[in-house]
Amino acid sequence: QFPRETLCLQTQCMQALQPFEIRLPGLLVIDTPGHESFSNLRSRGSSLCDIAILVIDLMHGLEPQTIESINLLKRKKTPFVVALNKVDRCYGWKSMPDSPIQVALAAQDQNCRLEFKDRADRAVLQLMEQGLNARLYWDNDDLAHTVSLVPTSAVSGEGVPDLLKMVITLTQERLTEKLMFMDSVQCTVLEVKAIEGLGHTVDVVLVNGTLREGDTIVVSTMDGPVVTNIRALLTPPPNREMRVKSEYIHHASLQGAVGIKIVAPDIGRAVAGTPLMVGG
Repeated sequence: QFPRETLCLQTQCMQALQPFEIRLPGLLVIDTPGHESFSNLRSRGSSLCDIAILVIDLMHGLEPQTIESINLLKRKKTPFVVALNKVDRCYGWKSMPDSPIQVALAAQDQNCRLEFKDRADRAVLQLMEQGLNARLYWDNDDLAHTVSLVPTSAVSGEGVPDLLKMVITLTQERLTEKLMFMDSVQCTVLEVKAIEGLGHTVDVVLVNGTLREGDTIVVSTMDGPVVTNIRALLTPPPNREMRVKSEYIHHASLQGAVGIKIVAPDIGRAVAGTPLMVGG
């Protein structure tokens, strides 16, 4: 989870080039694995998200799981941007950590820029074969009907400020009404895990409403509903992943949208992908 302050800090270099306002309170990111064996988790992630980032390897183009993800997003009509990753693998790439991608590209040799253009054109062609109009984001003047490609490097950070800017502006322009907060609890189970010292826990995404310690909750299992009580509400430290082992922060109550690890008795049989409900 990234609060507004973090987003402002990470996109500071873009403000000098293309000033924009950040009205979002923050971003909650669900990172689904790209490996082909994680199809169910990708399906759950695409069902929950308001906007998606589809990662395409610049070196290899569309893989079978990339095409599967595209079909999931098209089926659920989820808006998305493409992170055209691994630009740093272009031959002779000179690293400019965390810089805007157009600044980084301008600093490269001509051969490196030509290789990037060739590989980016190939990715655009492959997306068109999947029935999608696609362009590099700075050439895209039709955000509603054309997918934006943002070249990035996950290793050295080039293009990441551009990617954040695209996600923020798209969300603010096209999803404002959909993202309005409601008091009724809307919560989905993502994963069920046994954690040493805590026992069985569930990782959930709380989209709307509030959860409190001691709340009576109902989860779905293969043997019918299970009623239990929340023993602890845990989140990772700020700007850290839920999956990365670290000291969790305890909360008396949490309001959406947020990713939470819930500790409760008899919760180990909860089925991932099902809603979690709060009893009266």
